[in-house]
Amino acid sequence: MRQKEEQIVWQNQSHLARQYFVDLEIKPDLFDICLVTDVLVAFCQQGPTKEIQERMKTMKTYLTEKYGKK
Repeated sequence: MRQKEEQIVWQNQSHLARQYFVDLEIKPDLFDICLVTDVLVAFCQQGPTKEIQERMKTMKTYLTEKYGKK
């Protein structure tokens, strides 16, 4: 992707990440918003590869352990 397109994808996914936390009623720290955004950007760029699916599973486990939400 071109740099401008990458910025647009990052911005869109950061908003999606924030909404994800709102929906789960979690008040994340900035680091966790960035982590979730990074996984979502990778999904947009690469699709549902085995690696991305594993990253999402790991992310969910991490967030569940940290915030106690499923």
